[in-house]
Amino acid sequence: MVECVLEDHWTIETTAERFQVDAKTVRKWRDRFLAEGVSGLEDRSSRPHRSPHQARPSCVKKVVRLRTARRWGPSHIAHEVGVAPSTVQRILAREGLGRLDRGDRATRVPVQRYQRDRPGELIHVDVKKLGSIPKGGGWRLHGRGDAPVNTKRAAQTHGREHFNYRYIHTALDDRTRLAYSEVLTDELASTAAAFWLRAAHWFEQLGVHCDAVITDNGACYRSGLWHRACATTGTRVQKTRPRRPQTNGKVERFHRILLEEWAYIRPWTSEAQRTLGYDRFLHFYNVHRHRGALNWASPLSILGDNVSGLHI
Repeated sequence: MVECVLEDHWTIETTAERFQVDAKTVRKWRDRFLAEGVSGLEDRSSRPHRSPHQARPSCVKKVVRLRTARRWGPSHIAHEVGVAPSTVQRILAREGLGRLDRGDRATRVPVQRYQRDRPGELIHVDVKKLGSIPKGGGWRLHGRGDAPVNTKRAAQTHGREHFNYRYIHTALDDRTRLAYSEVLTDELASTAAAFWLRAAHWFEQLGVHCDAVITDNGACYRSGLWHRACATTGTRVQKTRPRRPQTNGKVERFHRILLEEWAYIRPWTSEAQRTLGYDRFLHFYNVHRHRGALNWASPLSILGDNVSGLHI
């Protein structure tokens, strides 16, 4: 940029257009080079040398003391100290007290992360409900209020609940994050039980025996059908703690990946098209998608390293 201005004699405006920046940016780097030479082109912090309006140390101490002793919010502290609430919030964030639980060890619950030692030791199972796509595409493709006319008629004919939703049943291995998943039409106990039998058989074909399965306390997972299906595969049943979905967080994270990388990544024109795309996404997820929790390996490659006789 500096060479274009000083050596090639380009105008400031032409140089700015060439590098897709503002003219002020070109002038800044030109002036820094003229004043400091090549060292002036090194990147450096934009923090000012002086901050005359920064809160005084005595003010900061008072804000911290009121936060830790009284557990007041920024607005209350600002009223007592005589500064703006935004100033108090900046001080709290800088001091590590932006969240109220940071100053209360009695109620702060540390994050506990775990990972099973071998595949099949624990399987996470859950259901994700998604709106179905009518033939010709839904509102994401046509806009709200412009969906095909036959959508309402089909809902009245087949039942609104049945037509409007699809249920993604997922079984995910804790150690490898390997996932078996199906898009089904309901979350009844019979459907969940049949899904588990297929999922357990799929894992068995890969050399993984499902020792235990953990689910939430949904109706289908409290049923006798579910427990009998798990007993058939020799799998121990576990339940998450009430109102603690993070206990089943690995499959919850998988469902978030589905929303970001499959369900809403493009405007699908039909439910069949989206389901076909889901089958392809599952192959990509298990074989090719690398996970940070697996040290940037794919689920199937981790399985190959942990199951004897299986080499991927």
